[in-house]
Amino acid sequence: MEKFGGTRYNSMWDGSTWLIIGLTVACCLIPCFIDHSLLLITITVGLAILAFILLGLIGTYYRIDGNKLVVYSLFIPTAYPIDKIKEIKPTKSMLSAPAISLSHRLAITFTDRKILKSYIPLIISPVRQEEFIRQLLDINPQIRH
Repeated sequence: MEKFGGTRYNSMWDGSTWLIIGLTVACCLIPCFIDHSLLLITITVGLAILAFILLGLIGTYYRIDGNKLVVYSLFIPTAYPIDKIKEIKPTKSMLSAPAISLSHRLAITFTDRKILKSYIPLIISPVRQEEFIRQLLDINPQIRH
């Protein structure tokens, strides 16, 4: 498997991220107040769920490596050609995507729909968005933004 390098951009965490973590913890603790005999089971299951959520949050990030945009979701990389990016624009889309933030997202459309196998754009939420866009524009100045 090819090892990617380049500049790393973590996915942005915002209030929505902390809300999801807080709701998960709250939902896992509610059964403890209803029946104390479920305490050990509830804590074990709750910790497992929380660990899975945190793994997903930590495992979502992006790299710009040469002429590739590499998107990691659960630490699994998918590379996209930067020279095929047509447009980058801010979005508030709630589509499921490798983006942690629900409010600071970018929609990336490609010149060839075969890249994503869909007309739906790639939605990501990198920190330092201006720097991220500027770096993509340095590689492909044809990108509309």
